[in-house]
Amino acid sequence: MKGLFVRDAIWLGKQRMLLVCMLALTVFYLFSDLHAFGVAFLPLMLAMLVCRTVQNDVSRACRRMFFTMPFNTRDYLIEKYCGAIIPPMLLSLVLMALGTLSPQMAWNQVPVALVMVLATVSVTVAVEIPIILAFRDRAAVMRIVAMAVIFTICVLVVSVTNNQDILVALTSIPDGLLMLIGGVVCLVCTAASGSISHRLLSRAEW
Repeated sequence: MKGLFVRDAIWLGKQRMLLVCMLALTVFYLFSDLHAFGVAFLPLMLAMLVCRTVQNDVSRACRRMFFTMPFNTRDYLIEKYCGAIIPPMLLSLVLMALGTLSPQMAWNQVPVALVMVLATVSVTVAVEIPIILAFRDRAAVMRIVAMAVIFTICVLVVSVTNNQDILVALTSIPDGLLMLIGGVVCLVCTAASGSISHRLLSRAEW
């Protein structure tokens, strides 16, 4: 499994220009009125880049060699889910610490922001990986459809409720309970997605 992590790290290192551009945008967002978006932007993009490595693995060019290496589907999926969730969450903590240097963001907003990033990243990864495994070369189109559905649901929720009331409700929840809820959401999404992905890989014909 260590080799899988190293392999993904090498691939991400080759995307340095894209990463530098995303980092520059993140710094801009953090010290502007879009600081909340800045905290989530880079972790979410990093998670999507890791999911992109799954797309590379199941693409037509690499499919026949997919599992000729010494790892099984379980190891592969554990590495992908851990790589797509844990580093972005650690990165979000660093960005939140930097964000508190901006006058627009205070320390009492960190738990809410962390839970929102955790939920966003875990749901995105939980949707992306099964879609990529199910549709392979057609995953790009289906990913857009899935994200459009999720975005529509979010817009509908916001439209029928008051966005400010949602933030007030979240900030009124004790920090410990809020973190617990975020952790449960992440675990449920990841477990359900991992189970689906494992079935898709087990039934795949390479």
